[in-house]
Amino acid sequence: MESLNERFEKGQNMRSLMAQGDPSHYTLPGIDQLAPDLKRIINEALFGQIWARPGLDPKHRCMVTISALTAQGQLPLLRRHIERGLNLGLTPKQVVEVFVQLTFYVGVPAVEAAMRTTKDIFEERGLVFTPTQVYDTGLSADELYEIGKKSFEEHIGESSLYPIEDTDSIEMELGRLIDEYLWGAIYTRPDLDPQSRAICALSAMTVLGQYDRQIRRRIEGALKVGVTPQQIMELFVHLILYGGYINSRTAMRVARSVFTEQGINA
Repeated sequence: MESLNERFEKGQNMRSLMAQGDPSHYTLPGIDQLAPDLKRIINEALFGQIWARPGLDPKHRCMVTISALTAQGQLPLLRRHIERGLNLGLTPKQVVEVFVQLTFYVGVPAVEAAMRTTKDIFEERGLVFTPTQVYDTGLSADELYEIGKKSFEEHIGESSLYPIEDTDSIEMELGRLIDEYLWGAIYTRPDLDPQSRAICALSAMTVLGQYDRQIRRRIEGALKVGVTPQQIMELFVHLILYGGYINSRTAMRVARSVFTEQGINA
C-alpha cells in the first residue's frame, strides 16, 4: 500500500517537472505560513495523485487548469500555470488560443486580463510571438453565419444550439450572434484542435457551475470530435481541487447520463 510519504514525493517530483528550476513554483504564499498541513495535503492530493493520473496527458491538464483559472479570474495562480504549461510543452500560440477559445464562455474582461498576464510572461522569457490573424473581414454576416452553422454541426451535431420557434425573439438574435462569432469565427481558427477546444470549454463551464442543457450538449460535442469518455471523466477529476468537488461530481453525473443515452460503458 502506498504511504503518504510516497505520495508526497510523487507530488514533489511532479512540481519539479513543472517548475524546471523555478523555486517559486514550490510556494503557496499564505498557505505556507498559515496552514502548513494544508500545503502538505495539496502536495499529496493534487500533485501526487491527481496530476499524476494517466487519463489526460500533461498538456491537456495544463489547458484544463488554465481554462478553469481564467474563468475564475485567479491571475496569480494563472500566471504560474501558464508558465508550467510552457514548461510542459504548450506552444505560445496554443496558450493564446486557449484564451481566444474561452472568450464567449468566460467573457472579455477575464480573457483580457489573462492575455495581459500572458504577454508579460512572453516578454520575460524573451519569446517572439507572431499573432495568428485569419479572420476574414471580407465576408458578409450571412456568410459568417453559414460557416458558423456548419462548424456547429461538425462540433456538436445539430444545426442550432437555440431552436427557438419565435424568429423575432431576442434568444434567436443571441443564437445567431453566437453562431456567427463563436462557431464561425473562433471554432474555425487554427492553433487548437477540436478536442482541445472542447476540453477548454468543458473546463470553464464546469468551474462556473453550468449544468443545464449547455454542458450536456458540450459533453455530447466533445464525444463527437473524439474526446474519449475516459478523458471527459478525468477532466472532471482534475478539476476537483481547482473548482471544487461538488462541481466536479455534478458534472460527472451529467456525463454519466450522456454516456448511458449513447450506450457507452465508461
